[in-house]
Amino acid sequence: MPPASPSTSRPSSRFRCRLSFLASVVMVAGGLVAAVATPAQAANTTYYVDATTGLDSNTGLSQTQPWKSLNKINATAFGAGDRILLKAGSRWTGQLWPKGSGAAGSPIVIDSYGSGSKPRIDGAGAVADTVRLFNQEYWTIRNIEVTNTVPSTGTPGANLRDLRGIHVSGDNSQVLDGFVIDAVHVHDVSGQVNWIGGDTADNAPGINFKTGWDASKKTGGIVIDTTVPNIAAPPSTPTIINNVVIQNSMIANTSFAGISIKQYSGSSPGAVATGWGNRANASDPKFKPHTNVVIRNNYITQAGTAYGCNGIYLTDVRGGTIERNVVDRAGTSGIETYFADNVTIQFNEVFGTSKKAGGADSNGIDADKATTAQVIQYNYVHGNGDGILLCQFAFGDVAVRYNVITSNTRYQIYLHSDAAANASIYNNTIYNDASNYLVYGYGSSLAARYAITNNILYSTRANATLTTSPTITYSRNLYGGAALPVPAGDTGAKVGDPRFVSAPINAPSGTPATGPALAAAHELQVSAGSPATNAGAVIAGNGGRDYAGNPLYNGAPDIGAFEQPGGTVPPDVTQHTFDALPTGTLANGTDGLTVSAAGGSVAVVEVPSASDKSVRLTRTTNSGSTSLSQTFATPLVGTVTIEANVMRQAAYVSGNDHFAIPYVRGADGLNAVSLAMTKNTIRAYSGSTLVTVGSYTPGRWYHLRIVISTASQTFDLYLDGALVLDNSGFRNALAGVAQIDFYANSSNYGSVVVDDIRTSVSAT
Repeated sequence: MPPASPSTSRPSSRFRCRLSFLASVVMVAGGLVAAVATPAQAANTTYYVDATTGLDSNTGLSQTQPWKSLNKINATAFGAGDRILLKAGSRWTGQLWPKGSGAAGSPIVIDSYGSGSKPRIDGAGAVADTVRLFNQEYWTIRNIEVTNTVPSTGTPGANLRDLRGIHVSGDNSQVLDGFVIDAVHVHDVSGQVNWIGGDTADNAPGINFKTGWDASKKTGGIVIDTTVPNIAAPPSTPTIINNVVIQNSMIANTSFAGISIKQYSGSSPGAVATGWGNRANASDPKFKPHTNVVIRNNYITQAGTAYGCNGIYLTDVRGGTIERNVVDRAGTSGIETYFADNVTIQFNEVFGTSKKAGGADSNGIDADKATTAQVIQYNYVHGNGDGILLCQFAFGDVAVRYNVITSNTRYQIYLHSDAAANASIYNNTIYNDASNYLVYGYGSSLAARYAITNNILYSTRANATLTTSPTITYSRNLYGGAALPVPAGDTGAKVGDPRFVSAPINAPSGTPATGPALAAAHELQVSAGSPATNAGAVIAGNGGRDYAGNPLYNGAPDIGAFEQPGGTVPPDVTQHTFDALPTGTLANGTDGLTVSAAGGSVAVVEVPSASDKSVRLTRTTNSGSTSLSQTFATPLVGTVTIEANVMRQAAYVSGNDHFAIPYVRGADGLNAVSLAMTKNTIRAYSGSTLVTVGSYTPGRWYHLRIVISTASQTFDLYLDGALVLDNSGFRNALAGVAQIDFYANSSNYGSVVVDDIRTSVSAT
């Protein structure tokens, strides 16, 4: 949402322009310097860079002949499959802008090598972007540390500039594909704060109001955006960024935002408007959003900056998922969507959002202006100013369901949309112990349509506000705690004690190590005999599961975020992290796992660390099966998602070398999905065909995600967030997932390391 004024509070086929980058322009402090980008060696080449012992006159092709400088990297045009490895513990000052593009299935990868801290690149406030990609595609950036800070002065905000940590952009009127940003640490970026609207009379050092769309909200930790070569004569075709994954990263104390995604629109003085980044209506033909964006498993905090004004700002996107992130003490909005379509926000924990740097809001999650098909589900939102803000100015539609919303200091749900918007707010558990408001709206916002159904609305404070209007429909909610003004229109209302298992919630929040503390909210499950049980209305298209992962419905619908009484609700996922287990041999039956050490060993190991353990399967003789498996007495039916981190620690030399990572079987014992690491490759069966989906580097973790549909008898396979198999058939029919097996048998000698095995299921 913009700041208040003083008076108001895939594309499937397309032509592509391939850039050779034989001549590139490199941005350095003080201006633009023309530089010739030297073509790299052959494709699939690995380059090593060491800031301490390297020399730019070296070949760069081995750890004993590393390059030294960022300039050497920046002057090279890399190709598909190339890897740029930065020495762990090294540190550079300046900008990293390597040239060239990868290809589908063969990105160019920036990564680290050796032991020690992540290699660090410090822009030092002398470059706009510490890490930059421009008119390039198919890049993966992982395991680096990035900063970009202008030293502070005696005047707060005077050191803020137009700065970013990692910046992906372009202006070539093409679709730029395939960006993965993984396991990076971006912090202390002193970006200026520019607001779309407001009053310039409120400007302060580093804070500017009424800058318009293009100039606003484009600084921070990770920024994905586009522009045009000449704002006065823009091309007829926009640049669109497609298939972005930002995951497993920590972004701390970056302003304006932790992560920001935007499209160009032509709003600056002297610019010709294109309208690509704005939506006049839901089917606006000028609107040209970026596509297919995933932001997951990140820890984002603005606790150490007064200028951090959004944790995640997702705008101009069609097809987005924001999931399993922790957003800690951001400003204005923890997670905000704006000019966006078909975005799902789920399994996040957002807490401690406050007003900062002139922002008008302090909400956990906000579906803002001109946002359609927004789904906000399974989130734990607590201790913010407002819990969930619905600020769909102009138009919009949103479903807010199966969230736990607690202890926000102003409004738990803030209704603030325009008349053309509609919201469906159902099966949330809302616990208020910090405010005089449960559901609040005012003025013209009460002309929007809000359906508020099957929610637990609980307050420890009497007469907490539940705003009503002719367009707000309350139905079958449970009103509990102190006396509340039950809306007269809620003829199916229940009034009474919901019988929470434990309230208020007394559990720690998520951290970088733990991820979102979603299980903390299980304390607000209800016990047997609760008036919430079997008292709700049936809602179609409900997502198929509750906050904890239970299928819907068990009998008649329950009220609140949990479908079954407390104490009998299984966790939302089956997960094995191994961190709390003793190092050494893993006993059969541990955590419900079946372990067979025949032909070798299965052991808990301190990899990558003593606090983050994993399991190593080692096979040395041809006897039985060396196996770690999970069996489900009742096979899982519906959409079953299986995730794991896997690593081979040694390169293939000779002999058999086939480790299942995993194989998925039905109750008949037949393999339906088969995924393996073998002979330096990752292979899978697509139907009856064995295909290579990637390669692996010894000593590096790979994240695997298999999404199985027993209804359509197909599966999708993701490798490090990239879709590598789409709607593939099973090897054998699969009525339900009965077993997941990581194993090797016969004379397949060697080892594989497995960690963070997660299985979840939904009915859809």
